Amino acid sequence: MSPRPRLILLLLPLLLPLLLAGCSSLLNVQRAPFTTYSPRYAADAAVAPGPRVGWQLAVETPIASDALETSRMLVMPTPGVIEVFPNARWRDPAPALLRGLVVQGFEQSGRIVGVGSAASGMSADYALAMDLRDFQLELRDGAPHAVIRFQARLLDYTTNRVLASQAFAADAPASTADAAGAFVAFEAALDTIVPQLVDWTLREGERRHAERGG
Repeated sequence: MSPRPRLILLLLPLLLPLLLAGCSSLLNVQRAPFTTYSPRYAADAAVAPGPRVGWQLAVETPIASDALETSRMLVMPTPGVIEVFPNARWRDPAPALLRGLVVQGFEQSGRIVGVGSAASGMSADYALAMDLRDFQLELRDGAPHAVIRFQARLLDYTTNRVLASQAFAADAPASTADAAGAFVAFEAALDTIVPQLVDWTLREGERRHAERGG
């Protein structure tokens, strides 16, 4: 046997524990514990009273940048810099999370029966599309704020023509700059922005439906 293979055989018992330790370290990193946060929409959030509408609405999953298309909880310590809370997750990626809460907001308004996600296959009259611009905790002068911003568009479901468009924003202060404080602030921001979106959509939908003799 040549000297090189013999040397490898002699060193193998020494190298094997190091290799196993390295694999164990990688597994520990992958299995690091984290907390999953599941925001709820408050049923008593103020939605303008009005008659029940007769048309149906499909709510599309919001379009978002790669940075927002994640279940990681984001924080912006300075403008333009995005970081993550290392041990915290949303239950779904932010766009899907927002879509589910918006559908819930329509259902709890008591003003529309035919509402659901666009993937549900329902026969809708209109679609609600959103471009999600911000969904993060922002630190301004050291003070944390949960910020949600998106552009909403009401579409004719058959032709995909834009019937109305409106920008929405909510900014809720957080008591602390950690994930737990961010979660409470995000629930407050959602309880503000969801009923505003519901009111606008129902109002614009009714106006457009009346114009076309619905």
